[in-house]
Amino acid sequence: MDEEISRTRKRKIKENVDDNEKPLVKRRITTKAAGVKSLKSKKECVEGDKPKRKAVKKESKKELHSSENESEFKINDGLENQDYECNSLWNETEMLSYFEKVTPDLAQKFISLINEGCTLPFIARYRKEAVGHLMPDRLQELYESYQNVIQFKKKVKSVLENLKKSKKLTPEIEHSILKTKNLSELDLVYSPLKSHSLSLAERARNLGLEVYATRALNGEYIDLKSLCDGTEELSNVDKVESHIIHIIADIIYKDARVLAQMRTLKEETRFTLQSSRTKSSTKDKQESENKKVDSRSDPETYKLYFDWKCPVHFVKSYQTLAINRGEDEKILSVKVIIPDWFYNKLRSFCVTLWRSNHWVNKGLTDAYNRLIKPWLSRQVRSELTNAAQKEALKTFTTNLEKYLLTEPIKNRTIAGLDPGFKAGCKVGIIDNTGKKLEAFNIYPNFHSKNNDPAANQLKNILKKHSVELIGLGNGTACRETESWLKKHSISDEIPVIIVPEQGASIYSISKEAQKEHPNMDPNLISALSIARRVLDPLGELIKVEPKNLGVGLYQHDIPPKMLESVLDSTVEKVVSLVGVDINTASQAMLRRISGLNEGRAKKIISYRQDNGCFKTRAEILKVSGIGKITYQQCAGFLKVLGGPEPLDSTIIHPESYSVAKLFAKKIGVNIKDLTKPQFPEQVERKVINIDIVSMSKDLDTDTSTLELIINAFKQKSYEDNMITFCKPVYSVSVQGTEQLKTGMSVTGVVRNVVPFGCFVDCGVGDNGLIHTSNMGNANLKLGDRVAVTVISTPKPKRLQLKLDSILD
Repeated sequence: MDEEISRTRKRKIKENVDDNEKPLVKRRITTKAAGVKSLKSKKECVEGDKPKRKAVKKESKKELHSSENESEFKINDGLENQDYECNSLWNETEMLSYFEKVTPDLAQKFISLINEGCTLPFIARYRKEAVGHLMPDRLQELYESYQNVIQFKKKVKSVLENLKKSKKLTPEIEHSILKTKNLSELDLVYSPLKSHSLSLAERARNLGLEVYATRALNGEYIDLKSLCDGTEELSNVDKVESHIIHIIADIIYKDARVLAQMRTLKEETRFTLQSSRTKSSTKDKQESENKKVDSRSDPETYKLYFDWKCPVHFVKSYQTLAINRGEDEKILSVKVIIPDWFYNKLRSFCVTLWRSNHWVNKGLTDAYNRLIKPWLSRQVRSELTNAAQKEALKTFTTNLEKYLLTEPIKNRTIAGLDPGFKAGCKVGIIDNTGKKLEAFNIYPNFHSKNNDPAANQLKNILKKHSVELIGLGNGTACRETESWLKKHSISDEIPVIIVPEQGASIYSISKEAQKEHPNMDPNLISALSIARRVLDPLGELIKVEPKNLGVGLYQHDIPPKMLESVLDSTVEKVVSLVGVDINTASQAMLRRISGLNEGRAKKIISYRQDNGCFKTRAEILKVSGIGKITYQQCAGFLKVLGGPEPLDSTIIHPESYSVAKLFAKKIGVNIKDLTKPQFPEQVERKVINIDIVSMSKDLDTDTSTLELIINAFKQKSYEDNMITFCKPVYSVSVQGTEQLKTGMSVTGVVRNVVPFGCFVDCGVGDNGLIHTSNMGNANLKLGDRVAVTVISTPKPKRLQLKLDSILD
């Protein structure tokens, strides 16, 4: 009797397959509801009482091969004949417009300029109109986003090729991949498939259970007991159910609509980041006496995060980077708390897509716990880290720009002093062009009151070279040397300024330094570098790797390639926008110019040595390896002073010379007088009542180009700077941390600005922090001189300060 009932049930199932399966499958493929492999023939799937595993495996391979030959990545949604590049689905212009919230027209123009070989400094200055007058920082963001789009497309192409080679690519999987919008979403779909071993869903499919899982999801009754065949994998109902759940979970989380819904829900969900101290860090502390000291930080450094919880949207960038570092050092355990709201909303959505609530619940629960929840955690952490890294890079580049643009003190003979104790004080003297005059060591006796031979030696040499200014490095023995100079009346006659010396010692042992100063003691090179940082800060600072200049935040937690790329772009932007004299610029300076690199800079130097000075900008085209595109990019940033073409000394690009000359004629000024002192004032008077828009139309140019020409005409020739940095920097009464007391007032210089405050050098060895809560409404900048109050003594080496005032 039981056998007869069983046969009747199977017959009904078979009839249902014949009557209903085709429309269900059609619905599944055209709407992407299931996202599973193409079903095997209906006859074979229901033939016999139990699945035939070997036959199914063979058929599965055959079908995959057939699918690849027939469709070559076809999917049903108007995406037929879609190739690996995914050009129609992933249009770079549309993606850039979507991610950066700019118009498609602007995105297209920006991409076209980049593909034509234009650099960001060139676009920022000479193609403003095309990119909607975007600022350089915003252009940098667009460029980085565009590079991410390109990398994402390459990654998708690679994933599709790998899946095709491994015979795992199906139309549904392909469609899910083509619907992803970033690397994280791609990882959700691809990660279970990239292993050489079979995923749980693949193992279940190879058992011939896919058709039953699909039917169950579509609301049909499946007799799980009838699918048991006595083998290990299908030995009981629980194992059969588990396999079917794995297939359904795979169908659900790869479905393009579910992925889109998860993306929406993720934006609406309030996640929480939580950290706690690991047991191993406590154990390490207890056993530290019996172990060697490791390279990890003191666990107490992360005390704030031992029991810490914060909503993700309130987490600060520096908190993210600190937590990441603590986790890497195995001091902190970090997790993302995902509210039940997310699962409940996702479940409500999924039950509308398939007919069986029972199987949707089981499949979604499995997919959520195994795949979706870990993916959400990774996604939230990744987004926090990316945002934190961007903020850290922004902090670094902002400080770096200000530092590179330190006001030079031109036309002075300068002595650079690199102070020290045992090694003595290194002295480097340069003339007003930066050329070395003399370099030597002196050994001050900081305890002597009179007749120190080192003081007499220094006085005589300073007098010999008519030194007008002393640049004193702010490192070890700075305060002692400053007092020593005052004690022996050296600084009474010659002003002394304190110079940040970060990176000077690293530069002094570099190949570039040895090439510039062959066979010279690196310590003396460091002294010369300090002197040149006063005369020409930009020209000297660009010789040092930006990360060694000490103006960043958590730079060691940022991927090195990312850091180097962004900082190099910043240096290029600063150097290009300042511009250089092509006949005097060093190779280090030239290689940072828009369109140039190390090789082209070398060739310019060689041409200059072989042929003498450049007479015009046009002569740059005679340099080997510099073609029309390179010339277009670099010409506006390379100045030629005193040549036959006056415009060569301005920021006006050669492509606009004809417009500039016509404009000069219209306003009644003579281009030949451009370098004369009265020329800017003449232009100022002439352009007061000019209508820029109508004038630009008359000249057949855009308003941005005309404004640049006017600004170039109004720019005054370089005026000799007064010495503005010779005011006292540090408090005379305090020279070391041991002298500091809570409530004491001191002075200092802002050396680093970060999101949570700024670090001030008070001349006591360790920079003190003015937290944002102790700054009032002041907006401090790099280099500002400030009066501060000590609010906590440096234990352990953490000097906390409160801003009193910004000094003139």
